[in-house]
Amino acid sequence: MPVKYVGRVTDFSGKTLWEIVGNLKDFGVGRLVKRHMLERYPEPSFIRIVKVDAAKNEEPRKVRVWAEKVFRGQRYPKLVEVYSVSYKADYRLVPKHEEKALWERVDATPNKEKLLPEYMDFPPLMKVSSLQINDLICFGLWIYLYGHFYKDID
Repeated sequence: MPVKYVGRVTDFSGKTLWEIVGNLKDFGVGRLVKRHMLERYPEPSFIRIVKVDAAKNEEPRKVRVWAEKVFRGQRYPKLVEVYSVSYKADYRLVPKHEEKALWERVDATPNKEKLLPEYMDFPPLMKVSSLQINDLICFGLWIYLYGHFYKDID
């Protein structure tokens, strides 16, 4: 008889963050961890663990981790707290012999800054609706200011 799966399918591949840091010396401080979900980008994306704190009397699979985050080759200026996604079985420890090559790829990644125009036109439908709203507001203001001069003729 074939097995039929019911429910939502996940793309997670790996271990939870607690499973990784719980088995490492000093809870993995200084080590690099990658998320499988972020491997879709050609630039390197990972976190370097700085501090670990177990979540007391909360979720048993969650852990608070403060880390230096690198996303698509760009370093975040401040430490990032990883807590809300730490229960997902989507993490992989980067072996020590691969860490140096990963940092070199980060240094070789050029800075990509998107320059956007200072002003943009509204989309066509929004332009029409905003003009109608402005007309109604102006008409209502006109009625409010000058309505007592207007007299209905019945």
